[in-house]
Parts: sequence; C-alpha cells; structure tokens
Amino acid sequence: MDSYKLEQLTVFVENRTGELLAITSILEKEGISITSIMLADSSEFGLLRLLTPEISRAKEVLLGNGFMAQTTQVLGVRIENHIGSFSRVVRILGWANIDIRYTYTVNEKNDGIFIFKVDDNLLEKGAKALLDGGVSLIKHEDL
Repeated sequence: MDSYKLEQLTVFVENRTGELLAITSILEKEGISITSIMLADSSEFGLLRLLTPEISRAKEVLLGNGFMAQTTQVLGVRIENHIGSFSRVVRILGWANIDIRYTYTVNEKNDGIFIFKVDDNLLEKGAKALLDGGVSLIKHEDL
C-alpha cells in the first residue's frame, strides 16, 4: 500500500503581501512544476500545501530560501464526475473509522482527483478500504 502514499509539501507562509509570489517565483526559477496548490490561512500565518513531481527538490529549494517546509503523506483519490461519487469516498473512509483532516482537488480533464489527509498511521488502512470499495487511487507518478 506504500505506493499509494503521496508526498505533499507544506510551506508555512507569513500573512503578508508577496509571500505566495515569492514561493511560486522561486519554484518557477528552478523549473519546478506545481501540480496542485492550496492555501489556507489563520490570522497570523498560512499553510501552503502543494504537489509537485519534484517534491524533495522543491523542499530543498524553499528551505534554502528561508521558508519553513515539510513533507506530509496524503492519499490521492480519483473521483468520477457524477453526483454522489465524493460522498461515496467519504462514506468508505468513515466506515473504516478514518477521520479526514482536510481535502482539496487536483485538476484533471475528466475525473477529479481529491487529496485526502488522514492520520499517518491510518494511511494504509484508508488505501485498503478505498481499494476494497472499488475506488481508484493515484500514485506519485500519476501526477
């Protein structure tokens, strides 16, 4: 089941003008493509979560430019484009007693890909529950 664990980069971002531009410009300058990006904020800082085919290099480059960054394991779930398909995935994880910490999407032409963060010690259980439930998971090389 390890092959279904995706590495996501989380970057701590100060809530000030230009921070997101600084991060994306650094990655652009280094030729690192962003597959998916999600920014959530609080009153003092933001959490930028991103997927890239070059996760280790992106982390290294951002750390080298003074940003706090860490990798996190997540599940990438392919969800068909019809009513109820997202709910089905949430239901399967719920039946397996797995709490979803957060979720966000990755753009794709036909089906949606949703990223689900669950407790690290439940990633394999979640992947097995979803696969057993007939849900398609993605691997890092699918990004």
